[in-house]
Amino acid sequence: MRETECENLYIFIGKKISVKEFGPNTQQETGRTKEVDPETGDTLVVIHKSYVMDNAFHCKYSVMKNLMNQLPKDIIEFNAYDHYGRPGFEQYDYVILYIFKNKNGDLVHKKYIYDPVYKINGKWMGIIKPAYDQTKFKTKDINQDNSIKIALGSCDKLCQKIYYPSPYFKIKKNFAYPKKAFEINDIISYRKTTTFKIKE
Repeated sequence: MRETECENLYIFIGKKISVKEFGPNTQQETGRTKEVDPETGDTLVVIHKSYVMDNAFHCKYSVMKNLMNQLPKDIIEFNAYDHYGRPGFEQYDYVILYIFKNKNGDLVHKKYIYDPVYKINGKWMGIIKPAYDQTKFKTKDINQDNSIKIALGSCDKLCQKIYYPSPYFKIKKNFAYPKKAFEINDIISYRKTTTFKIKE
């Protein structure tokens, strides 16, 4: 990732206020050109349009903690796009979000990238999504009372193996229970070096 791209990436712990779906194709006209019809010789005005194939969502979140670059407000709004349905991050009250400014200056979520976090004994701890084996990072045992649970919905055995692997989660009766969490700094280090290819 180039330096200018790094400056345009905002990472923060957010608290959900609202996630509302909207139609992304209401104003997608991108330009008009004049072309000559090869059969009739008539001059045609051709309207060019783009079409977004994803579901679109307008999100409002409280900024609990900036982790990379400083967001200008305590409450921010951004758009998120998901090809498969609703964005996965909305099921969590608190989550690390990764957003950037597009060419129009609007904030947009980095598609499918988020990490759930929990405040444990006054300290933020999180889970990397998907939770691949991260043996180089220390973990903390959490959720002994199983009070934190995630509904699996249509997530089958393969999905569970990818997104909710042991020993980071325990699967029981259509729920995933987080069991091991990472330090926030380790999660950000992992994302910078793998997801975004930022040299530290």
